[in-house]
Amino acid sequence: MKKHISHFLSKPKIAIVVFGVLGLIVVSLAYNHVGTAPIIPSTIMVPITSSTAPADASNVSLGFTQGGNLAAISVVYGDTVYKGQILAKLSAPQAEGAVQQAKGALDLAEAQYASLNNQYSTTKKQQDTLVDNAYRTLLSSGLEAVPNKQDTNTAVISGTYTCGKEGSYILKPYASGDSDSGYSINFSGLETGLIGVKYDTPVALGNCGLQIKFLKTDTFNQFTTWTIAIPNTKSAVYLANKNAYDLAVNNREKILTDLALTIGTDTASNSVAKAQIDVARGAYQTALGAYQNTLIVSPIDGIVTFVDKDLKVGQSVTANKPVISISAQQ
Repeated sequence: MKKHISHFLSKPKIAIVVFGVLGLIVVSLAYNHVGTAPIIPSTIMVPITSSTAPADASNVSLGFTQGGNLAAISVVYGDTVYKGQILAKLSAPQAEGAVQQAKGALDLAEAQYASLNNQYSTTKKQQDTLVDNAYRTLLSSGLEAVPNKQDTNTAVISGTYTCGKEGSYILKPYASGDSDSGYSINFSGLETGLIGVKYDTPVALGNCGLQIKFLKTDTFNQFTTWTIAIPNTKSAVYLANKNAYDLAVNNREKILTDLALTIGTDTASNSVAKAQIDVARGAYQTALGAYQNTLIVSPIDGIVTFVDKDLKVGQSVTANKPVISISAQQ
């Protein structure tokens, strides 16, 4: 044996090669004994998940729902990701353009609705003013104080009635020393109060805009009761004013109804303008859904445990092939 060893050692080139091979074997065995680096497989055959986390989301494998060319990948093995984060996307200029166009159409429809709805509000105020003015004219025109019996005195009613309530004033004079005429009036009905009788000078009758004065005569009958009806249905102008008021009301209803169908109001749900918004919103959601099919979005918070080695920008990607895996954070 010693002769063989001596003979072997006498040839140094052969000895060096043999010892080198033995050394590599020893190092390899020692490394395997201590531990090996993790090996990442090129594919993981698990079901493809959507961007909505499944019931068991401890490990999720993700892929594109359609094929195409990879435009970007934003994660690598070991990255921390969050739910809703875009991990990769395909080149989809048409889908992106469709989303922008649909979003612009939706913004325009909403802006038009807001503008038209302001038009409705403005028109409504205008029509309400016309109706209010016609009603005020109806209540204020042709007013007169009618005595309950024949009287030589004449009461003149002036001013514009502003309280918007129909009814009457009942005037009951009595002798007093509180005015230059020596008489005062208690009034009741639409308003209540006390005024002095003035000759040829109007006196405010309550707080609704009317005034009353008496034409001066030789005597004043304190036992006469005067009634002011609002509106005065016996006035010569009552019928014309009533027709004008009814016309204003009908016009307002027709104009606002037509506008409500076209423009819409805060409470209308079937207007053309709102329908246009619904159509635009539906088109936007459709375009957005098509674009989202070109994305891989994380359905959970987790750690990237696998990225396909072939996942490189510009490379063709197969639909429904797992290319990224995520492990949920504990």
